[in-house]
Amino acid sequence: MFEAFKPKYKIGCLQPGAVIDVSPYEFYRLAPPNVMAVQIGIGLVEFSMDRSIDLVMQNGVPLPILIGIDKHDRMIEHMHKRTGLPATTTVECVVKTATEFGIQKVAVVNKWTDAMNESLGRFFTRGGTKIIGGATQSLHPTDFHKIDSGEHMELAYRLGKQAFLDNPDCDAVYIGGGSWIAEPVAQMLEEEFGKLVLCNQASVIRQVMKTLGAWAPRPGHSRVLSQA
Repeated sequence: MFEAFKPKYKIGCLQPGAVIDVSPYEFYRLAPPNVMAVQIGIGLVEFSMDRSIDLVMQNGVPLPILIGIDKHDRMIEHMHKRTGLPATTTVECVVKTATEFGIQKVAVVNKWTDAMNESLGRFFTRGGTKIIGGATQSLHPTDFHKIDSGEHMELAYRLGKQAFLDNPDCDAVYIGGGSWIAEPVAQMLEEEFGKLVLCNQASVIRQVMKTLGAWAPRPGHSRVLSQA
């Protein structure tokens, strides 16, 4: 009787923060029907992925770019061996998406430090994409989370527009960070500048569904979700 309501795929998500709010809110706005996100805050003392998960991923870009490529790769391998499931990370999904779309030059928009963006650049370089500039505003997480969600999107839009204007030869802009709602901003910027805008949640959904062999374009969203 209730088969139509059962999740067909379950994505196990390791979340860096103890409070999980923006990520599930945006995930369920963008993901196809019958996909469930099983989210676990890493701050928990004990947890289990014993929920018939189809894929496991580490959410959030700051952790991988802080630990670097080598430790990132070892982390993915550990996740795969520990669960026996496909394993990935947000940053890996973003880089793969940039590669799929043939992005060679990207401008970045985020709230991270210069050192973190240098590390991010090494991840992009491995996928064949070069960071050529961007518009960043380094903020402490405590300060950023005090900002209203609407102001988050306004900030992302202003920085995204600045990144396009300051880097007219870029192929795309990447709005990094999962603590702001980026998809509506991506759509507005794509309409205004006619170029691709990458953001975390759209890239994750695209790559996860491709890995599971269940990808289908999601019309009405940004290019990452709406194009085959």
